[in-house]
Amino acid sequence: MVKDFDKEDPFEIKPIEIPGGNISLQAQVMAEEFRDMGVSQDELLKLFTNPLYGGLHMAYVQLGMPEIEKIIDQVYANIQIINIQGS
Repeated sequence: MVKDFDKEDPFEIKPIEIPGGNISLQAQVMAEEFRDMGVSQDELLKLFTNPLYGGLHMAYVQLGMPEIEKIIDQVYANIQIINIQGS
């Protein structure tokens, strides 16, 4: 079954601008999200440098490569592993 197009569809993706402030914190949160999705450190660094990834690239332009590398290193160093098999 194919759903007909509805211009009032509540599930339509609509980008919104969120007021910023702390670009380093924003970069950290975005890096954590990609880490949690299974993206490797090298892949994530490539995403930051890719203009097609607007939020990541904005952080890269504003902070520079050394700061982005530092954020990525910190994010991957702080992985929390939860053991759900037994206590």
